[in-house]
Amino acid sequence: MKQKKKKLRKSTLFRAFFILFLFVSIIFLWNIFRLGILPIQYFLLIFCIFLVLNLIIYSLVISKKWNKRMIGCILSIVFSIFVGICIHYETATMDFLGSAFQSRKRVENYQIIILTSSNYGSLKEIKTGKIGVPFIDYSEGASLMQTELKKKTSLTLQESDNSTLVESLLHKNFRAIVMEEAQKNLFMEMDEEFASQITVLDTITVTVQNKRKNRDAEITKKPFSVYLSGNDEYGMINQVSRSDVNIVVTVNPITHKILLTSIPRDYYITLTTKNGAKDKLTHASLYGIDTSIQAIESLLNMNIDYYVKVNFSSLVNLVNAVGGVDVNSDQAFVAHYYDEPLKTFVTYHFVEGINHLNGKEALAFSRERKSFLSGDRVRALHQQLVLSALIDKIASPSILKNYTKILNAINGGFDTNFSYDEILSFLQKQLDKNAPWEVTTNILEGSDDNARVYSMSGVSTYVMKPDEESVLKAQEMIQALLSTNE
Repeated sequence: MKQKKKKLRKSTLFRAFFILFLFVSIIFLWNIFRLGILPIQYFLLIFCIFLVLNLIIYSLVISKKWNKRMIGCILSIVFSIFVGICIHYETATMDFLGSAFQSRKRVENYQIIILTSSNYGSLKEIKTGKIGVPFIDYSEGASLMQTELKKKTSLTLQESDNSTLVESLLHKNFRAIVMEEAQKNLFMEMDEEFASQITVLDTITVTVQNKRKNRDAEITKKPFSVYLSGNDEYGMINQVSRSDVNIVVTVNPITHKILLTSIPRDYYITLTTKNGAKDKLTHASLYGIDTSIQAIESLLNMNIDYYVKVNFSSLVNLVNAVGGVDVNSDQAFVAHYYDEPLKTFVTYHFVEGINHLNGKEALAFSRERKSFLSGDRVRALHQQLVLSALIDKIASPSILKNYTKILNAINGGFDTNFSYDEILSFLQKQLDKNAPWEVTTNILEGSDDNARVYSMSGVSTYVMKPDEESVLKAQEMIQALLSTNE
């Protein structure tokens, strides 16, 4: 009697392990179905494999032979652990996709600035005089800022351009002025004395909805272009800042060809959204991603369908998540720049040949320009090298061991107008065809010059004047890729 009960308990235990495997199998298959990344034929293949596997294990655990039941039990445990790990990756992927393609808003930080010598402790202490504010057409956020500022003070607000605001504050014509933080930083870089003379009294933060929509490019059937913008800030991706990296990625899903067109940050371009004013490309993003895109569209005589926006934190986190990248430098050089998170200057040394870079080293490698006679041209080349190295690393099998780290690194670290369904369809086609991609690069050329720029109210500063022949070549290369159908 005791022996029969013992056998019954063992039999129940074996079946329990099988039920566990059956349960995790159902969850795994359901998650794959919900994700929708795999083409239907691959999903059906996996479904059949799991169906057969479950039938085999079930036949083992109900066998009358003890050794077969034991094999069935072991297989149930082993496969349950393996599928459990897969479910972990699926869950991480679904959490990422659930938030990655949500529409984000642009954040503009308007700072109320006073002279340090005025000794005001708060805005309420300013009883007389005027407050200088940017023109209401400076940005959509400028109007929202004025609404909020009027709730804080009854003083008269006088609109002006940024240079006049700074000059009027220094000459004490205004008690205080208001400038967007990124705009203020431009003047601080130009004049270190100005930085030592001012104090930020308060900050008014406003959010503006990004209106840029995709153009329904049918990315699995038609060629399309993407603007990749790398902003020169750490932290929140939706914070207004200058664009250090400007690359137009043109993709032909039919021929499986990609063209990377890099535009130097100081390229002297036309701001079509600002009545044709002239400025550096890096400053265009101060007025939103739309301004940058329309300026590039005008420059290259093309339509840009999508954008992807990243910043310094995005690059550092992603490179660290993949375990670093290898880039081949054609010369040794030193990069020296201010590390904002560390609040200190740091120096990096790079050798001629292969350099294995962590996140901050990759950022320094991508940003350096002062060590080279060609300046921005070399920097654009280095940005392409780092981007190519990242693509190679992410596309390699080693991604599996760092998969969740990579998702965590990029989650919230980029902004895009790609939809989840579009990315999904593109991944499905790539998995189905598994075709290799041919990548070509091009960098726009120009000449060093000084010119007045819109963002600094006509102040003259260094710019790169576009080389017409180089621009024409870029236009031809882009159109050739977009028009090729076989």
